[in-house]
Amino acid sequence: MPEEETTFVEAFKAAVRPEPRRTHRTERQGALPVVVLCGDGGAGGDRDPAAAIRELAAYVCPDVAHRGARHALIEPRHLAAGADRAVPEVIDQLERAELNGVGRLRLPEVALLRSLADWDPEAGQGGNKEPAVRLRDHAYEKLCDRHKGLMALRWLAGGRQPDLSAGRGPLDFLFILLPAPLFYFLPRWLWTLRCDRRLLRQAKRHPWWAFARGRAAHPESGRFFDTAIAWREDLHKDGGDRKAEMMARAWWAALLSDLRHANRPGRLRPYRRRRRTRCVVLLSPPAEGRQEVHDRFLRAYEDACGVIPYASVVLVAGMTGVGEGAKSLADVAARWRPQRTPERQLARLPESLPTPGTPVPPLPVPYFRPVARPGGELAVELTALAAALAVTAWLVMTGVPSRGDDTTPCLGGDEPPGTSAPKVPASPASPEEYEQVRDLITEENHRVDKEAPPGHVRTVFYLGANRGNTRFGSGLPELRGILMGQQEANRSAQGDPNNGIWLRVEVRDAGVRFKNAADVARRIVTQAAENPDDVIGVVGFAESRTESRDAISELTAAKIPVIITSSTANAMLPSRNDEFVHRISPVNSRETDVEAAFVQHGAIIGDDSGDCHTARAAVVVRDSNDLYSNELGEQFREKFERLTGARAYSVLYDQNAAGSAPPPAGVTTDDINRVARTVCGRLGEEDRTLLYWAGRAEDFSSFLRAFGERTTCTSHHLTVLGGNELTNAALAGEFPGDNRLRLYHTVHALPVGDARRTGPANRFSDAYAATWKNDLWRNDGHAAQGRDAIILMADAASTVSTGGQTVTSGLVQNTLFNGGDTVNLVGASGALRYVQGVADPQNKPVIILRHFDKGNPVPVLVCGAFTLDAGDDYNRWGSDRQYECPTDQ
Repeated sequence: MPEEETTFVEAFKAAVRPEPRRTHRTERQGALPVVVLCGDGGAGGDRDPAAAIRELAAYVCPDVAHRGARHALIEPRHLAAGADRAVPEVIDQLERAELNGVGRLRLPEVALLRSLADWDPEAGQGGNKEPAVRLRDHAYEKLCDRHKGLMALRWLAGGRQPDLSAGRGPLDFLFILLPAPLFYFLPRWLWTLRCDRRLLRQAKRHPWWAFARGRAAHPESGRFFDTAIAWREDLHKDGGDRKAEMMARAWWAALLSDLRHANRPGRLRPYRRRRRTRCVVLLSPPAEGRQEVHDRFLRAYEDACGVIPYASVVLVAGMTGVGEGAKSLADVAARWRPQRTPERQLARLPESLPTPGTPVPPLPVPYFRPVARPGGELAVELTALAAALAVTAWLVMTGVPSRGDDTTPCLGGDEPPGTSAPKVPASPASPEEYEQVRDLITEENHRVDKEAPPGHVRTVFYLGANRGNTRFGSGLPELRGILMGQQEANRSAQGDPNNGIWLRVEVRDAGVRFKNAADVARRIVTQAAENPDDVIGVVGFAESRTESRDAISELTAAKIPVIITSSTANAMLPSRNDEFVHRISPVNSRETDVEAAFVQHGAIIGDDSGDCHTARAAVVVRDSNDLYSNELGEQFREKFERLTGARAYSVLYDQNAAGSAPPPAGVTTDDINRVARTVCGRLGEEDRTLLYWAGRAEDFSSFLRAFGERTTCTSHHLTVLGGNELTNAALAGEFPGDNRLRLYHTVHALPVGDARRTGPANRFSDAYAATWKNDLWRNDGHAAQGRDAIILMADAASTVSTGGQTVTSGLVQNTLFNGGDTVNLVGASGALRYVQGVADPQNKPVIILRHFDKGNPVPVLVCGAFTLDAGDDYNRWGSDRQYECPTDQ
């Protein structure tokens, strides 16, 4: 026996019964192409396609490997009636197949189409009703005839189509009032709604009806039976070959849709699990003069497969004469795989296929051998399901059994690490310390003017703001980072006398809370216009406020590049020329993505037993008039609710809240004491409640005092998660307390001593300690981000200079905008990886610290990129790295 015939039979077997575990996945990849066996009519061998079709049919049933395969054999006498009559013959043969262990084949879409096609509008009662209503009644009666449950309901309602106009006695009135509406009209109405929804408004999921009507599968309004009447009118209007073609398409589409659902895996469906075979349709060569009907049959099937690309049928046809472009049987077998747009394959028949009983190599696909009959298997599954539901209900009613001393510790622990913490500065944001840094920047500027080569000096403005003599401001550590970045950039430029660009830094104070930021920005624009070849950009903007956003708009309108250091609000981008803005820190959307994932999985809510749990509820405190606070709080609330399914209670703390409307679930107040009482009340309702603080640090300090002095919750455990706004005050010891306050806050740089820190980060922290002593702000990200902003601006300027061009603000902007390897670098705050046209660094690190008032902070979550190699990114967190980190890709 030639090898190619054996190869084809093996491929035929594998197509009829594919590997069980891959069936569902492969069948979603497309339909199997039609294979047409062509005889050449030459001498030698049996080259009759009809004989080949009969031999394949013999392989379907007797072969043990294909037990359970349904098949249909269409002889010329069946095809002589037309393609539209041949497809119902296929359906009848598939339905009549009585196979062991796979159950009865249910074809509801085919049955619906049959009732639509067989309806006689002249027969039956209700002639005064609309045609669509009479067609609906007819289709529902046909459904009740074959559906045992609906048949029983119809019997309870009084039989076929209850007549409400018959009789007026008391018994008839009760019959009309109760059984008929409940058991007949209500089920019919629900079934009609289901037809409308599935076949019209969900046409993309159930496209067979749209395909049968010759329309695109788009959702549409209206009623299904109105469209069915229009379809019938089109059929009778066209007539002849057009009608036969439309009916063949409709039959194939309905059949493929039913087979798609019949062969889909099911959990409590033992019959479905046994359906490991595809249906086989074998089409004998056409009789003399019936080639057109033969082609119409195949064309209707292939058109339906293009709309319902599901490999549920194996179709092999015969054709007299060799088709143009026919391949060998071995070539066809090698390409017999599911495809999205299957093209018909023509196969030559140089010799006869092997007759039944001829040894064919067994398939390497394991047979399905169930351990019990379908009924017994279903009984076992239902018993197991009932037992599982009973155990679950018992656990819900009685609570999870006690685990004794086996408790879940809180993330970060309850005790500070053993290493000694740096000394907390007494007044870390004093005016004298600001002045000290400004003096050092002025000294560095004098050195630049004295030592830099002519033409190699450019000016960068730093726009910042302080909060006065408090511990809350990020201005001082950021200004220190600006100085250290300037010194580092100038040392690098000194080592490259040909292309290095020295930087002068002009410090501009925007006032408390950036209240003068827009005026300062306008003065910078004026000065830049007077010296267009000197000023190359502006860095700074530590806070996301409306005033700072207005200042950025002024700068970008003048096309001056801006690098934002630690402002995180997404809304900081201006409405125009936003391509001139570049950021160092991760934005609020990324930060809240990480925080919501942290709250969803992290055991952070503690109690007196020492056990910790995830949060079941949240209170979000935000200020609607503060750009940073409002955006951060609202984004966290939305993501918390989406991930946990719980509601978050909103508290709008606004000192100008008089007359303001409260949020849908929450309150609005200008009294910090009411904020504390509201949080206390929510803790009383649900112990596992998280407080998410999106407000400013000074307000949080006031809240803690009010919570401890003016509420009844002094004995409650309070778990707080806050943004980077709390970092400065937390590291400066502003939030002392006992173990009942559990504070987590985000930070944008790893603490000193962490093994995951990179070389640039360690060198920066060492230089910081040598210059400013060993204070807790070495663990803050503001200083590192200030340094990274200056280094990024200097690198962009040096890149322009290396290209042999004069360094201008426009060329610096183009370099920053294009991103890529020219500006990407490993900074002290993490990797700065930019892509073209995107202001934010990709996967910038977000770290969540567990705060201790007497000790070093402990990182409990680290997500993001610390090197330029994406393979080194921290993309999982947890004690066993079991949780995924949100990413920007």
